[in-house]
Amino acid sequence: MLAGLFRSNRPAILLGLVVIIPLLYARDLFAGMGPMPGQVMPLYAMVRGAIGHYPWFVGLIHVVLVGGLAVQLNGLANNTDLVDRRNHLTALLFTLLLAAFDRTTLLDPALLGMPLVLWALQRTWSMNNRSGARAELFDAGVLIGLAGLFYLPYLFLMVVVWASVSVIRPFEWREYMLPLVGGAAVLYLCWGVLHLFGRTPWTPLLTIADMGRVVDTAPAPRGQRWLLNALLLPVLIVAFYRFAGSYQRSIMRVRNVRASLLAFCAAIAVLMGGVWVLNEAFPPVLLAVPLAVVGSYAFMGDRHHWLSGSSMLALFALACWVQWG
Repeated sequence: MLAGLFRSNRPAILLGLVVIIPLLYARDLFAGMGPMPGQVMPLYAMVRGAIGHYPWFVGLIHVVLVGGLAVQLNGLANNTDLVDRRNHLTALLFTLLLAAFDRTTLLDPALLGMPLVLWALQRTWSMNNRSGARAELFDAGVLIGLAGLFYLPYLFLMVVVWASVSVIRPFEWREYMLPLVGGAAVLYLCWGVLHLFGRTPWTPLLTIADMGRVVDTAPAPRGQRWLLNALLLPVLIVAFYRFAGSYQRSIMRVRNVRASLLAFCAAIAVLMGGVWVLNEAFPPVLLAVPLAVVGSYAFMGDRHHWLSGSSMLALFALACWVQWG
């Protein structure tokens, strides 16, 4: 039922998230933000200082942010031709996957910075090889720099912009420098502001290790993890098989964008591996975003709707169990 509803291209279907997201997070809606680590990035510190003392407001912002991310990711997938047919499966899958991975602290730094990352990808993947793209690339660098002020490892995603330029645009060395200049300008201005307010020396690298106390405060039990893995494995096998077939049939422009998606998935995998080595945990949003886009291919087929519908309902039940269990 859920898969069938969100498989359509009716925008009103997205209103279902207004019911699903509060239902998933109702138990911890007033729990507030987690413990304050010793070192945090500046924009995350500003958010904590502004709303951290109001647990009810933190829960409300978390629900709105998850819903906004789901809609933003869904728009990115549809508007840049990452999927064959326009649908809203990506929004539903992101919501369920984020809840099914772990019961995490509300408004962790990676979640707060992800809208800026998706905006940077939207700017990058909307360019073509026929007109100038310097403004888009500079904007992407600035947005990734701002995302890094929430969660420092996001700066590594600059390589996704470079990889996208290499497959979408003809070679022009200035276009590889512009994202780097934009990101560096953001970090330099941030350092200048901190220096004016007497907050230096600034040690951003220490925030990566300290975030281990924030990103995984309530890991899912092993039984739930095994069930999630058993459910996702066949779904992802089908999804990658259909994605590969769609990639081979698509025109060159669409191939280039989907190759950029694969570069994003690879960069996220490397990023998660590095964070895991330091913290033995990583923010669930890092895994939920790429899996939601690629996993939607498993539910877009014209046959075996009962099987895809059952899988989606099972994922919804598992997400409820993780959040409420």
